Amino acid sequence: MSNARKTEQRIREAAFRALAEHGYTDLTLVDIGDELGQNPSLIYHYFDSKDELLLSMLDVFVDLFVGRRAEEPIDDPEAALRTFVSQLLHPDPTRVDEVMESPPADIETALSRVFVELWAHATWDDAFRAETTAIETRVHETIARILRVGIERGRFVSVDPELTADHVFFLLKQGLHTRTTTDSGTATDRVERITDTIIDDLSTSD
Repeated sequence: MSNARKTEQRIREAAFRALAEHGYTDLTLVDIGDELGQNPSLIYHYFDSKDELLLSMLDVFVDLFVGRRAEEPIDDPEAALRTFVSQLLHPDPTRVDEVMESPPADIETALSRVFVELWAHATWDDAFRAETTAIETRVHETIARILRVGIERGRFVSVDPELTADHVFFLLKQGLHTRTTTDSGTATDRVERITDTIIDDLSTSD
């Protein structure tokens, strides 16, 4: 990776940490510069605005949540689906370290906060909405692909994979949102129990 690419990545990671701490509305390039340990003027060499920087940061969600799973072979559909669900709620530290050089100490809380902040901003910004739509499409398709493979191999009962993927993904998004926006400390635990039950019902194994 070139020095310019490394610097750009450091800026994006600093923006991620700063956004998780300050929220979208209060976040400034000075906050990001402080997190980066550099004069904020450096950021303008790589990004024209806060919005452009945070828009580019959405790629972090693709790398963490989907990564190469959309193309990888599926040996055990049930295990693959459970792993994917778990990764969305509790990012694997190994995978986090592959994507980010300096992730926040509490990556689960940071990811949930950034998710809520950026998806909320997409309410008013067409460019953000296009990106969040693309990310959700990839996550949904990954779940549906695992389901289709499981059905084709007789490992899952015959269901509508698209509709079932919607069901699972809606639950996961609600878990992330509830974890961030309420004092409930059990939101993701409840979602995991529900999705485990769904997968159990889908499985044809004893």
